[in-house]
Amino acid sequence: MLTVLKCDALDGFSHCPDNLCPSFLDDSSGPPSSPLGGGRKKQNSALPIGPDPEFVDGVSTSSPTASSISCKKITKKSVLGEERRRVWVHGPRPEYKKNSQRFNLPSRIIGLLRPNLDIVILPGAHEPTREFWEFSRAVLGLAEWQAVFTSGSIYNMDDDVDDEMVERLRAIIKESGCGWTMVPYCVTPNFNRWASKLSSLDVETFGELLEWVDMYGHKGALHRHVRQLDVPSLVETIDPNILVARGYTCSAVDDLLLAYNLLDCQRVVVKPIYGAAGEGILFMSSEAELRGYTFPMGDVCLEEHLNLDLAPDGIVLSPAMHYNEGDFVGDDLIDQIMKGTSYMGWRKSIVSAEFHTAARQCLRKFMDYTDPKGPGGVDFLSVDGRPFLSDLNTGRFNGCHGPKLFRLMYAPTSDLFVWKGRAPATLTAQDFWTQCVAAGCAFFPGVSSEGVFPLLYLRGRCVISTSPPFPPVCRIPLPFAPPPPPPPPP
Repeated sequence: MLTVLKCDALDGFSHCPDNLCPSFLDDSSGPPSSPLGGGRKKQNSALPIGPDPEFVDGVSTSSPTASSISCKKITKKSVLGEERRRVWVHGPRPEYKKNSQRFNLPSRIIGLLRPNLDIVILPGAHEPTREFWEFSRAVLGLAEWQAVFTSGSIYNMDDDVDDEMVERLRAIIKESGCGWTMVPYCVTPNFNRWASKLSSLDVETFGELLEWVDMYGHKGALHRHVRQLDVPSLVETIDPNILVARGYTCSAVDDLLLAYNLLDCQRVVVKPIYGAAGEGILFMSSEAELRGYTFPMGDVCLEEHLNLDLAPDGIVLSPAMHYNEGDFVGDDLIDQIMKGTSYMGWRKSIVSAEFHTAARQCLRKFMDYTDPKGPGGVDFLSVDGRPFLSDLNTGRFNGCHGPKLFRLMYAPTSDLFVWKGRAPATLTAQDFWTQCVAAGCAFFPGVSSEGVFPLLYLRGRCVISTSPPFPPVCRIPLPFAPPPPPPPPP
């Protein structure tokens, strides 16, 4: 079992529901043979970790140029192959508005850095981000040069990358003698503005062309536009038998009113086509409410409100699936732990084999049709045991990419379980980690096979991923009390 902790100080869920939290037992010592016990013995803060230890041999831990490295030439089509070094730059899309997205997205992939190989760009002038970076450096054995900070003065991090930063990256890339891959959250004009200045080097981008994103990288592909009812949606074009909620894409209030009348149902859902993590989703039940909508994130989908299946603990059954370059990432399906319109984590899926097969076929058909070159994912809702495609989170990294990829790097045989909750603003990542080590449940990357690890921790909100059943030897000192389970949807 792998546990991953993510925390940030903004826009988080206050707690984890009691049915998701582990039973904290008094015995935290564990048997001598426990992988957790083995992890406790080795508390070196600079572990020799990475998916390919031989690849990092001989790399200087103090120099960003790493001139002594021998870059392997692996016959592999992937631009994210292990032989290529990476620049992770996860700034928000232009449509995003939340401060949580401003700071969460860049930091939540720090755990994917390979020591002395890769670089992450992070927002500057933000103390929680700097704290988490310093913590990650110590535990993951990263070098100081592997993080490049912006000024922090601009919301969109890509807009904050200046010429000085570009020249710094250019020098590192040229002197390394290796091929590099830019790994953005999503390819946007903001990203291309500065990344294109490195195009003369051996640099590729893991992601889609802007034209691909415009066609396939948003929820508008689920439905026909209400003003173009004779033009099939992308999903219909791929396979008219894929199940989706009845709905229409809308660009103005008049569109919403027309779509509402066509749907002929009282309760509807408004979903911005470029929204992420539930941002901007609203439930409405009248024309008056629709008339007041201002389209703060651009075009939306207006859909019927479905009667959704629930898991045994009362949480909406909403499995998700993720891919990179047309290949499934990790376990095919993982159930989202829903709270309202947002996910508060992920856990092993409990859907039927028939559901799983149909969902897998749906995503495979999408990938075969669109030929993705980067990351993406899709969400489903279970209605009478059948998979309804509810979200196309394509052309960008999804929240579960990080935990899944971290698991594949360090605990490929372990299950994965993730949840979010708010931690006190005074509790740092190092404080939490120290408590986990003392409790015997800390996951040491490269050493442990199960345990708890902070994959994102920006003082204030926690996300912890693990896989049930929670091991009895593990006692997590969570600094927050669980609330009651969420009520069933109306």
